[in-house]
Amino acid sequence: MADQRAERPNSLKVDMLRQPEAFAACFAARYAQQAEFRLHYRAAPVELSAQSSGARQCWLGLVIPKKFCKPAVRRNLIKRVMRQALRELCLPTAADLQAPVLMLRLTRKLPAEFRSARSPALLAYVQQAVNALLKSWIERTVVVSEQGLA
Repeated sequence: MADQRAERPNSLKVDMLRQPEAFAACFAARYAQQAEFRLHYRAAPVELSAQSSGARQCWLGLVIPKKFCKPAVRRNLIKRVMRQALRELCLPTAADLQAPVLMLRLTRKLPAEFRSARSPALLAYVQQAVNALLKSWIERTVVVSEQGLA
């Protein structure tokens, strides 16, 4: 049986950040804010870039503190939405993209109107915020080469 997740030509291969130094470097990086979420972004350092095997690669860190989001179900929902949004992200065909390091951070509590941790309304809210952050990141950092426009 073939792998159901077909590789898209413009998609990113997502690896997770694990080193505390990488997270610390992301906190000092530029960011985009959307509601309760903040997306820190920067170009990957040389040692991470050397690991990539020609494919478009991205490193992702997730910081979802219990202080702002107590139920594990909600924290997992946020993480799942972010990973899925990156996998489904379609970059411009002629985009010049250095391997990015992205870190999604929850900066304050989610609105109290979401009573259930598994509510469809919460899922839609998180998806909208994450997609807006990714769109903002693309607008700020992705450079479309001149030859792709011709």
